[in-house]
Order: sequence, then C-alpha cells, then structure tokens
Amino acid sequence: MSKGKLVLSIGILVTVFSLLVSCAPVAQTGPDRGPVIIGYIGTQSSPGVKPCVDLAKMAIDEINAAGGILGRPAKLVLEDTKGETSLAVAAVQRMVLSQRPVMYMVEGRSEIAMAVKEAAAPMFKEYPAICVVNGAADWEVTDKIASQYEKYKFFFRDYEFAQYPWFYNYNLEMFSKMGVKKIAVLYEDLYWTRVYREGGGPTGLPSFTEYAKSKGFEVVYDKPIKARAGMWLPTLEAIAQEKPDVIFVYSSWFTDVEVLAKQWATSSAKDIPILAEGGSIESHQFWELTGGTALGMLTTYWENPYPVTAVFPTLVKKARAADIPLQTHVILSYSNVNFLKKVIEKVGSTSDINALISAYETTVSDTPIGPMGFHNEKQDPWMHSGSIADMKDPLKMGGPFLTPLAQWQGQDKVELIWSSPIGQSYSHPENYKTPAALRAAAAK
Repeated sequence: MSKGKLVLSIGILVTVFSLLVSCAPVAQTGPDRGPVIIGYIGTQSSPGVKPCVDLAKMAIDEINAAGGILGRPAKLVLEDTKGETSLAVAAVQRMVLSQRPVMYMVEGRSEIAMAVKEAAAPMFKEYPAICVVNGAADWEVTDKIASQYEKYKFFFRDYEFAQYPWFYNYNLEMFSKMGVKKIAVLYEDLYWTRVYREGGGPTGLPSFTEYAKSKGFEVVYDKPIKARAGMWLPTLEAIAQEKPDVIFVYSSWFTDVEVLAKQWATSSAKDIPILAEGGSIESHQFWELTGGTALGMLTTYWENPYPVTAVFPTLVKKARAADIPLQTHVILSYSNVNFLKKVIEKVGSTSDINALISAYETTVSDTPIGPMGFHNEKQDPWMHSGSIADMKDPLKMGGPFLTPLAQWQGQDKVELIWSSPIGQSYSHPENYKTPAALRAAAAK
C-alpha cells in the first residue's frame, strides 16, 4: 500500500471511530445522569463545620438508601477553607469548575459568605450551581440579590438575618422570669454581631443594649470580645465588679465557650449565671469539654426530648448515636440536602438551573425544626434569605422554630427553662437553679 493510501485509510478510520464515539451513549455523565453532586465548603476541622458535614452525609445516606434523587445517587464533595476568606474563594472556584455541583453549601461566616458571593457570580453563567450559605447572620449576606437579580440569583442563605428580634425578646422574657434586673453583654467581635452591637441595618433595629434598656433592664457592661482569644479572666473580673444578675454572651462556633466555662468557674463571677447563645455549649459534648465546669450555664439546646416536630426526636436520637453535636446551623445543613431533593423532584431534572432557582424561591419543605423556605419578595436584603421574619414588622415575635433555652445542671442533665412562643408549653422557668445552688448540691 502506498504511503498516500495508508494516510487516507488511517484518516478514514479515525473519522469513523470519532463518529462512533460521539454517537455512542455515555454512561453516567451529562446533566441528568450520574450522581447529584452536593458540596460543602468550610473549615473541615472546625467544631462548627464538621457536624454540618457529618449531618449532611447522614441526609445523603438516607436519601440514597431510599432510592436517591430521581433514581440518581447523591454524592457529597468537600473543600477545606481553613477559616481563611482567600482560601474559601479559591475553594469555590475549584469546586464549581471541577466537581460541577448542583448545589453547594458554604460555612456561615458572614465575611466568607460575602466574598464567595462575589467570586461565584462571574462563573455562574458558564458553570451554573446554586450556593446556599449555612448559618450566616449578617444582613449584607443577601444584599443586592433583588436589585441585581441576574448577577446573584444563584445565591441563598438558610438563616434569617432578622432573627435578632428572637434573641432580643425571648432572652429578655426569660431574664424577667429569673428576676434579672442588671445585664452584662459580651458580643463576639465578628461581622454577624454588628446589629446587636450597634443597631441599624435595613430594618433599623436598635442595639441589644438599647432594646434591653427600653424594656426596663440596666445594662452595666457592654463589650465586644475576640473570637477564641483564650483569656476570659480579665473580662470576667471586670464584669464581677459591676455586679450584674446575668452575663449574656452572643457566641457562635468561633467562640471558645469551653474556655469561658473553665475560667468562669474559678473567677469572681462564678455565681453570676451565663447565657451563651451558640457554639459547643449547645451540644452534649460540652460537659466533657469543660470537665463539668459548665454546671449552671444557660444556652440554646437542641438535643432535647421535646417533639418540636414529629420527626425531631428521631433526628436527635440518630445524631446522638453518631455522636454528632446538634446546633441550629447543623440541623439546617441536614435540611438543605433534603430541600434540594424536593426541589429537584419538583422540577424533574437538574439540567435547567433557572427552573431550579425558581423552585428554590417557591418551595416550602418540612424540616426537623419547622418549615424551610426563602423570601422571594424582590426587596433587598430579604430576597433569598430564610423566611422566618415578618418583613413589615421584624421585631414581631413568631416564626416556626422552637429555639429552646436550657440550663446545664449535670452530665446529661440539661433542663429546659424557656423557649420562643411556639414552644411556650415546654417552658419551665421553675427549673432554673442558681450556679451556687447547683455546685452546693453537686458537692454533697
């Protein structure tokens, strides 16, 4: 065979092979084949992020055991940010470009969430994916979504920035039941506490101090505190000098509340009860983390036996069996996975991102702690924020979540004291005991 004919024959074979490959069905690929990819981007070693990932895995395992999503398995992929904003931006770019998730969650640090929103926006047209921020509280996280909808329409957050009123009202109501007159307030010095500290925002909320004073309380100490500073004693000693009836700490998983507990128990403030809203104090693991020095502290506590919803006790039992500590944002991570499943099944595929976004905006899904949905009113910064608050009256009490406030009274003994309005039948202010009384009983 001549060289020319050989080249021609090879060319024909290559062309035929290429046509066969292009026409052959490709197994497990394409927008509606293969696994439904769900991502989680966050500080994978964080005591706040790890349980979110673990509970998301639990939700995915349950979905796959029941047949998947439209017959397709769900798959969780992870990226580590190590708590750095620049690494979070790079992680989003890697995940969206290489993993092609249908939806990915981002840890709820407001500074990181806002950076991710800006970094992901230019990629959305060619690499569409829905982003759900898991637990961020600052109002700016969902700003500009209504006014620049085409740019940011992919971006949601599962938490409500207007949850501030609940923190204000049900805490102050509980303080009244405890006989509190004087309050010391500490705020984690991160972006999410700005409205608590300063007031303002789009709803014109008062600061917590202003609001407490309007309700007849005296705020004798009011300071921001560094997250994971490791040294609470000087602050606790300064607070003790002011003789408040309670110390209220706006904390999150970034706050070293376990260190706070240990230093509080040896300080001059040890007989002043502390209410810390968030962090490791919310889970069963806190007692061991503090060596029992948590005795007498107050917190929001989700690992309780009360039937917040019909399925809530089951989730508590499963999470406890797996040693997964529950916090609000952890339960929301679990709920986000199931919400996505409902949205995809409603649309019928994952190939139409605009249909998925539209379904996200209009779907309401039952979760273990109440209904989940998103504001779809085209008004900044409400749009695509978790739909709990009344836009017209954000200081109005209500909402679907129980939000239980409880006291550590021993190992595996966390007594419910108070709750938001829908759970008032579970409130037992008579269960409250002073830290001094609890320590005296424990010493016998």
